[in-house]
Amino acid sequence: MTYSGDPSAGKTSASLKELEEWGDQWDKYDASLDGPQPVPYLYSWVRQRNWWGSGATLSQLHALARDHGIPVAWVPPADVIRDLVQADDQHEAKLDVLVARQEQIRIACRRTVPENSDGWHTDYPETARRVLAAWGDGHLLAAGCLALAAAEDIMFVVADVDRGKKYAGLKSAAALEPHPQFWPQDQVVLTPIEPLFHQYFPERDDPLPQNLSRHAVMHRLPLEHMNDGHCIVAIMLMVSLLAELEWHIIQEQAEAWYESGGTEEDGVQYEP
Repeated sequence: MTYSGDPSAGKTSASLKELEEWGDQWDKYDASLDGPQPVPYLYSWVRQRNWWGSGATLSQLHALARDHGIPVAWVPPADVIRDLVQADDQHEAKLDVLVARQEQIRIACRRTVPENSDGWHTDYPETARRVLAAWGDGHLLAAGCLALAAAEDIMFVVADVDRGKKYAGLKSAAALEPHPQFWPQDQVVLTPIEPLFHQYFPERDDPLPQNLSRHAVMHRLPLEHMNDGHCIVAIMLMVSLLAELEWHIIQEQAEAWYESGGTEEDGVQYEP
């Protein structure tokens, strides 16, 4: 792939078809080959900002989330995504990348989690901070288990799924293919949820799922399954969903503010 420059340069609006075409060109930008480039103004309309410079296509990013349950939205950094895409397609090889780059991922997660809980009506930010504190103190297994429990609660809110539908509703929402023109970056946030709920019945002697499995952890907690790589996956999932929820809250607050007659200048301090 060759990145030939920002096709949207100078544009502040775009048609859906243009966004699809520009996204394909933006995906070719590999910072390790092309050097530093500013993030295009319209990039976040169809891509996550942390993808910029990874050189990964939308289909490759979706495959990481769908086939390996690895969250790619909001975290990890672009150079980690590049390593994940280039690694062997065996699941263990992908986990090896996460373990090898865990300090960089941990820092990225810490920067993504809200610094305080002002304005929040849940304990999600505080829970996330405690998860990262445990990880920082070397308690990765404890951090991963708490993160998985927190992620399960947050994902119902982000996916807008009635809790009465339970996991079937979550899997259905997560299984949608990202449409290249209609906010695919939002759909990829949900994608790693679907493999998390593959059926697993220990009483039937089912083999442990390859990907991180909510059912395996909650029903039996086999430590060989909750390895370092899967603990990092659980933490990344919690942080990714929390960041997406924060973004939704900010958008809703901004819309309510402007509808009430506020101006952009007045609303810049509005926080979730």
